[in-house]
Formats: sequence, C-alpha cells, structure tokens
Amino acid sequence: MTVKNPKCLVIDASILRGAGGENATHPKPIRCRDFLAEVQALGHKVIVTREIKQEWDKHIEVADNPLTTRWYTNMRRRNQIQFVMDDIIDQDLRDMILSVLPKDVHKAVTKDFRLIEGALQADEIVSSLDEKMREHFKRASIKVDEIASIVWVNPANQDEECIIWLRQSAPADDFRKLGK
Repeated sequence: MTVKNPKCLVIDASILRGAGGENATHPKPIRCRDFLAEVQALGHKVIVTREIKQEWDKHIEVADNPLTTRWYTNMRRRNQIQFVMDDIIDQDLRDMILSVLPKDVHKAVTKDFRLIEGALQADEIVSSLDEKMREHFKRASIKVDEIASIVWVNPANQDEECIIWLRQSAPADDFRKLGK
C-alpha cells in the first residue's frame, strides 16, 4: 500500500541503530523497526546527503543488524533513497542557529546540522530519537525562521503516533514543527 502523497524525509542514524529485529520485545526497538517498515511500505522516500551517509556508515554496523541491511537494500532497489552528494552545508544558517543557542550546546548541535540541512533539501521532515536535539533546534527556531517549518518526529514516542502520521502522508502538523 502506498500513500497518495509520499514524502521525502531525513532518518537519523539513531533510528537505524534503534530498530529491533523480529524478536524485539522492548517498545523502542519495535517502534523504530515498524517506522522503517512503514516508510518503505507506504512509498515514502529518504534523503541521504553526504554527511548523513557518513553518519550512517560511521554508526551503523550493517552486518550486525540484518533488519537494517534488508531495509536499506530494499529502499535502494525501490528507488526510495534520494542521494544528494553535492555540498549542501549552509554556513550562514549554521551561524544563525549557533548565535541564538548557549555555547555549551554548540558542539552537539553542530554534529546534527546534517539533519536540518537534509530536511531543507527534501520535504522538511526529520525523524530522530534525539529529544535534546529537537529541543535545541526548537529553541533556535524562535529566532531562525528558516527552520521553523521543519517537522520533527520521534518514532519511539508512542504519543506521536508516527505510523498513523506516515499513513496520512506525513502532514506538516503545527504541533510537530520546530517553530510554532
């Protein structure tokens, strides 16, 4: 089953790492696994920039997670991965975001600019398990309009109902956006 209006979203390596196999019993790995399966089944796409690919390669031992390997292979085979290997680093945007955040979070935020820049190249959707990072970018979005419309979802959070959201073509609900 595919959705009428499939989206192209960023999937953080945290979700790929967090996805459990068929025998998973803990809610977080089950929700991550089901999220990935639903993205694929519904025909949504995933944007992979050079920096996102480096993150995936660095943190995911594909051989250690057959589910992730199978998912990635199937996504590529079905042309559901959109590779953007051009340099998309937006230093002005990075500087604006850092200028409104406390210095003690700069290092962590800098590591995850790849998610924001990738989302801006696609349908402005980030999926990640990192709640701290979501809060940092939400705080920045108050003064940085360029990121206010980005939707951020956490499939491990049951209250977000990410599977239903994906089935509804991943709408840009106001409560999911970084800015309000």
